[in-house]
Amino acid sequence: MGLPAVSAGNFPGSHFMHAFFHRTVLLFTQHYVWLAIGVVLVALLIFSVRLGRHERHWSGRLLAPLNWYSRNLAARRLTINILGAALILWAVNMFTLWVTPALTPSQLFTSPVVGPQPVRITQAREGVLDEVASYAGNVQPWEDDVIYARVDGWIKALNVYPGDVVHHGEVLATLDLSNLQPALEKAQAQVTFQQAEFQRDQKLFKAGAISAAQFDGTRMHYQAAQAELHQVETEISYATLRSPLDGVIAKRNVYPGVYVHKGEMVVKVDDLHRVRVQFNVAESDLQWVHPGTVAYLRFSQLDDALLRQRFPKGFVQEPDSGSGTLRAVVAAVFPQEDPQTHTGLVEVRIDNPDLLLRENTYVVGDLVRRSVDKGVLIPTSALTTEPGGKQVVFVVSPLSEQGTVEARDVTVGLRGPEQVQIVKGVTAGEFVVSQGNRELVDGQTVDMLNQGGGQ
Repeated sequence: MGLPAVSAGNFPGSHFMHAFFHRTVLLFTQHYVWLAIGVVLVALLIFSVRLGRHERHWSGRLLAPLNWYSRNLAARRLTINILGAALILWAVNMFTLWVTPALTPSQLFTSPVVGPQPVRITQAREGVLDEVASYAGNVQPWEDDVIYARVDGWIKALNVYPGDVVHHGEVLATLDLSNLQPALEKAQAQVTFQQAEFQRDQKLFKAGAISAAQFDGTRMHYQAAQAELHQVETEISYATLRSPLDGVIAKRNVYPGVYVHKGEMVVKVDDLHRVRVQFNVAESDLQWVHPGTVAYLRFSQLDDALLRQRFPKGFVQEPDSGSGTLRAVVAAVFPQEDPQTHTGLVEVRIDNPDLLLRENTYVVGDLVRRSVDKGVLIPTSALTTEPGGKQVVFVVSPLSEQGTVEARDVTVGLRGPEQVQIVKGVTAGEFVVSQGNRELVDGQTVDMLNQGGGQ
């Protein structure tokens, strides 16, 4: 505790004098360097004043300059003024330190809570623990397809809008290709004419009336007319744009009535019945990740009940946090790394019932780097790190509502999101302080709010 404020009204008589002297002694013991500086300043000031009052001859190479100094009034005045100003500053500083004395070493630390410290305890148990690396990722469609205009033309009809579910072969848009109608009629007429010519010359050739070369020429013209008709009919068939797969309309780039050119995007279709969840994983963690590695996917935007309903087989309820995750496995680790970020692409593939997940849906993935099947586990909150880096756990007996804690040095193994593995220092079945342990000291009495380790 600090000393009471200095006031004659607060400290009458001997009590005031005792506090005054106690604070003064505390000041000089804690700031002895400043005390030495003050003594030197006073000694120099007295010496400078007395030096000019008494005539004395100083001999020796080192003391000879004092003869000049004692006779030089201006030099002595300047010295006295400087020393006097320094002494005044010293006095102001010492008064400030006297009014607000420094704390003693014992006052630099917070005293433990008086009486039993309220805590919550948890029983150490044996179990399975996964050490994970968490990464943010996003959902990508299993397959996507962009439908382009294959001929120039006007958009006559556009039957879909982003979000619409479509099926393979369904008509998405229709182009107005009426400008190709004259070319079609011309090609049809040419085929009809060349067909008649071919049939006539075929009879003449069989009768020997024309040569083989003349008949071959007629046949070539007929085949050319057929090819031209097929070309026009193919272009007209491009007027109808159909979906190449079952999926969802992800993007629509045009509107009815606009003119599109050959190669221009019309719509984009995503197959979301099955999706790819992709993560950019640091190269230091890629050594632990391979096809088959377990991954726990967390969708913060989805309710746990909905997640359980849509993914009954993969749904996992976290025992500590109570939140739901989806258990899956890594399907692919891409062989290239990004040269800028030094990360590699890791892909998890899952079904997407009712198209619950959309393209670029945010997801957090806990990739299991290592796991232990039978380890002593305690909550992460029970672990205390001391300034030197030493890991400490407070162990207590739950036989009564109050008990004495024992600080134990522990060796930590794997670390999970909510629990850590204790390799040495705590055995399964013992009780550790999991809440209220930050201010505890070895041997302190605690009041257990959940005797027996219950909630």
